[in-house]
Amino acid sequence: MKTLDCRGLECPLPVVKTKEALKEENVVSTIVDNEIAVENLTKFAKVKNYTVNSKKEGKDYIVEISKGDEEADFEVEYTYADCSLAKPKMVVVCASNVMGSDPDLGAILMKSFIFSLTKQDVLPDEMIFYNEGVKITTTKSETLEDLKYLADNGVEIVSCGTCLDFFHLKEELQVGSVTNMYDIVERMEKADKIIKP
Repeated sequence: MKTLDCRGLECPLPVVKTKEALKEENVVSTIVDNEIAVENLTKFAKVKNYTVNSKKEGKDYIVEISKGDEEADFEVEYTYADCSLAKPKMVVVCASNVMGSDPDLGAILMKSFIFSLTKQDVLPDEMIFYNEGVKITTTKSETLEDLKYLADNGVEIVSCGTCLDFFHLKEELQVGSVTNMYDIVERMEKADKIIKP
């Protein structure tokens, strides 16, 4: 078993280091110093079908990830007889809580944009919020109700954990889940269409 000390590293470095270590070992024990890193490592393990166990020791957390006898790292591809039946994966990316440079007008436009998403025949598959965009998922407003509607109708909503920490909003998250930049990059890479208001 390989042990990694990832305390003090910004996300997603604990995930990246663990992924690299798992190429060499079947079991990796990673030491981190915050709950977001634990959540990110747990998400990484579940996506790869790895076994994960975590425990708190003092101020630190130990996350143990094991591949098992066979690595279950695969992607499923679907083949459609008629390509027109394949729905492209659409991801909306919000890096700000406003549209444009004027904050007052920008807030109105962003509210209108998110409301308009709820009225589309085809909803996005995912919505990613980072930088000041995380303020949208943490502020109680009419926009939040539209986001909850989208989430209830199958849209996966994620917010950057580092950004939530930076703006001291981690405890204020109202909709969706917390993620990291490693996951955000993977989501954007797999998208067929990215919409950025």
